[in-house]
Amino acid sequence: MAQKSITGKEFFDLIVSADVHTINQISQSYCERLALYLVTVYGAETNIAKDCAQEAFEKVYRKILGNSLNNVDDIFGYLVRSAKNEYLMTMRRVKFEVPFEQSHYAGIQGTTGEEIIDRLYSAEKRHLLEYCIEQLKKNRKKFFMNVLKYINENDADTAKLMKMTHSNFRTKKSRVIESLRDCVKNAESIG
Repeated sequence: MAQKSITGKEFFDLIVSADVHTINQISQSYCERLALYLVTVYGAETNIAKDCAQEAFEKVYRKILGNSLNNVDDIFGYLVRSAKNEYLMTMRRVKFEVPFEQSHYAGIQGTTGEEIIDRLYSAEKRHLLEYCIEQLKKNRKKFFMNVLKYINENDADTAKLMKMTHSNFRTKKSRVIESLRDCVKNAESIG
């Protein structure tokens, strides 16, 4: 880590000069120092500290190359603040991630069959759809209401629940939906 101390202006000039060999030496040295700072001050794990230091250095490096970082008198203080912020953001992400084993899936509100129909259609279209459902033959209407009851299930599971073959279920469902579409189109063209 024995490194000649350079000023902020020299650091800017070095990055802009694109002297890859010297930049690599300096980046390694500063990343080590930033990681040591995170470990010492914030008690960061060594691997996390190295990752955060590297990420912070890369962001500052890109800002300098993109001319979006100017008038920074203390570039090294800026690097330290960037590393600290990177570490804190990493810790926030880790803190709020819930492991899959510990999460409990709860259904999303508004996903039942009736709630979906309510959201998709305005009151007028809903009345039109209800009218068309009422026009279905008794067996088709009963089938369609069962399909709505199991709206969150996939077709194969719904077919099993309704004690039908999957292909028979899909055919019946397709025919009922097609007849509802025709009814809605006809009613809209008349009204």
